[in-house]
Amino acid sequence: MTAGRARLRRGEQRLSLGGAREPITVAVRPDWRTSATAVGSIVSVLLVAAGLFYTNDANRKQQQVAIQGQVAERFSTGIDQLGQEGNNKLSIRLGGIYALERLMRDSSADEPTVIEVLCAFVRTHAAPWPVEGRPERVASSTPDVLAAIVVLARRPSPKAEGNRRLDLSGTLLGLDNAHLVDADLSGAVLTGASLSRANLTGADLSDTSLSTADLSYALLDHADLVDANLNYSDLSGAQLNGATMGGATMGGADLTAAQLDGADLREADLGGADLREADLSDADLRDTHLGNAHFNGADLGDADLSGAKLLGADLRDADLRGAYLRDADLRDADLRGVNLSDVFGLTTEQLIDANLDAKTRLPSGVARPTSVRTR
Repeated sequence: MTAGRARLRRGEQRLSLGGAREPITVAVRPDWRTSATAVGSIVSVLLVAAGLFYTNDANRKQQQVAIQGQVAERFSTGIDQLGQEGNNKLSIRLGGIYALERLMRDSSADEPTVIEVLCAFVRTHAAPWPVEGRPERVASSTPDVLAAIVVLARRPSPKAEGNRRLDLSGTLLGLDNAHLVDADLSGAVLTGASLSRANLTGADLSDTSLSTADLSYALLDHADLVDANLNYSDLSGAQLNGATMGGATMGGADLTAAQLDGADLREADLGGADLREADLSDADLRDTHLGNAHFNGADLGDADLSGAKLLGADLRDADLRGAYLRDADLRDADLRGVNLSDVFGLTTEQLIDANLDAKTRLPSGVARPTSVRTR
């Protein structure tokens, strides 16, 4: 570098241009005005973004408050409609019931409260359970009570915590011909209810109290009746095809002419039940308690009765063709009756692994197995 060449100052750059003998020094100094403008622009953008964020957050909170206010208003309106008494206010009460159902679907957080309200409505508007016994005839429940039951039975989240139990205790419900397909009434107290000819196909009635209830000719195909209390209930003519009834108690129940084709009654208790003329073909009756039950003329063709407790059961004229009787307790059971091979075919081979005793009465033409096991 020559002595006369100026020293580079801060901000200056030395550039070489094509054809030039010496590098040309160009002073490039930062412009503080430009820098300040750029910084100001960035800060402005950040402030705008922050403002938008807080504005949107405030809007969201306002929307939530508005929605909560709407929910509270809808709930209050529904309650007010439910409280309108008198026959001339029936349509208003119905409107309140269905408005609360819509609220359950729109606001899951309010579902438990709506369930409690509707259960309370049923308890205060349905016929009360009589002080003594059960009346011979249960009057039909009013349309608003029926509507509340239907809405409760189809609540959106029946298995969620707080939504499971329906407190209908102390009521005597008349629900004949009710449409309750796939209803969830599990755990409900429906003691003495009249559900004659009701459509309960696929319904969840597990752990439900239905003792002394009238379920005659009801449709219960593929219903869940696990652990249900059906003691002394009337199931005559009912269709229970494919129903699951494990652990159900049906002591003294009337299942005359009922259809239980393919039903699962494992470990159910039907001690003393009336199953005359019932269709139990293909039914799963393993380990079922059937002591002293009446099976006169019942169809037990191909039913699985292995391990069933049939002590003292009346099986006269029952169709036992192909029935599986391994380990079935047939002590003191009455198996007498017509035994034509093409009608009521019971064979000695079917009884080889069953538990018989000297009191077991066999149909004519069937020899007592020589290797029979007795208890």
